[in-house]
Amino acid sequence: MDRPTFLRSLPGSTALITLPPLELLGSAEQDRLAWTRDCHRIFVYDGFVRGFQFHEGAQVIARMKDHDELDLVREYANEHDPDAVAVYWQGHKLGYLAMGENRALANLIDHGMMLSAYVAYTAPELEPWEQCFVAVDLLVPVNDSFDAYMEHYLARADAGYKQHPHFGGELPG
Repeated sequence: MDRPTFLRSLPGSTALITLPPLELLGSAEQDRLAWTRDCHRIFVYDGFVRGFQFHEGAQVIARMKDHDELDLVREYANEHDPDAVAVYWQGHKLGYLAMGENRALANLIDHGMMLSAYVAYTAPELEPWEQCFVAVDLLVPVNDSFDAYMEHYLARADAGYKQHPHFGGELPG
């Protein structure tokens, strides 16, 4: 099943908050989401798809490519995890975002924020729980006041990202 067919088939009881192809939407919806064509992408998550071996991952991993788009579907009625977020590739269920790490993304989805999920890499030669690594960006509209806020924040000496070891900082503890 291709992505447009999958998106059209989603039941009304789930919440899909990854960006749908605009051509699937009516003109009013396309106008409302036009900002997503030119927006800031803020990295918010990466991790392995959990349950990959129990869903359709093994059947489709050979066709998956780095940077392929993914769909995140909120599963409110999931009996194991009240914050469950399922991961789909072209209509095939791959598994879930990790329980315990998914709460912030579930909260973003619940509040209607737009996310962009994609395959960071696949490694079919590894154990099933390490075969598919995904990443998620938060989409934020471009506007002068937000851009000014970000410029000011990034220049601050105490900006949070500067504390992260990846940027040369040290985490407390």
